Amino acid sequence: MTDPVSAAFEQMLKAAGKRAAAAPRQPVRKKKRTGRLSGPDGRAPRRPLDVDTFGSILGREIDNRGWKKGMAGGWVNGHWDELVGEKIAQHTKVEMIKETSLFITCDSTAWATNLRMMQRQILQVIAEKVGPGIITELKIFGPRAPSWRKGPLHVKGRGPRDTYG
Repeated sequence: MTDPVSAAFEQMLKAAGKRAAAAPRQPVRKKKRTGRLSGPDGRAPRRPLDVDTFGSILGREIDNRGWKKGMAGGWVNGHWDELVGEKIAQHTKVEMIKETSLFITCDSTAWATNLRMMQRQILQVIAEKVGPGIITELKIFGPRAPSWRKGPLHVKGRGPRDTYG
């Protein structure tokens, strides 16, 4: 005496076995996911933002406001020892940048003469670092003689000649 539930279950198993043997095996299809995809940590993956970098924004503003020459001049002033070398930088000083001219003073007239001979190479290095047309001319000066003028009264005369430098 078998109960009707067990008999129905046995009959279903036999029918399923016959169908499995008769039909070719098909790949199991995965169920389509519904909802949001998630990242490895379970949170929703972020979409990449289409935002400019800070450097590109800053560069664009420098160009728009016309600060490129001023920034390049400041860079030349701040990196003078890198441009000409430590030995030359010890004996020279950048005084100012006016339009495209760089004004330089030297410790002695000998250093000023040597720097005048190296002028082309220095201008090439500056053009490579900051761009062409920013600094096109070097104005090189020797040391300045001290003023011998003391007090409010002064008598004109020849004064000292090339005794300094």
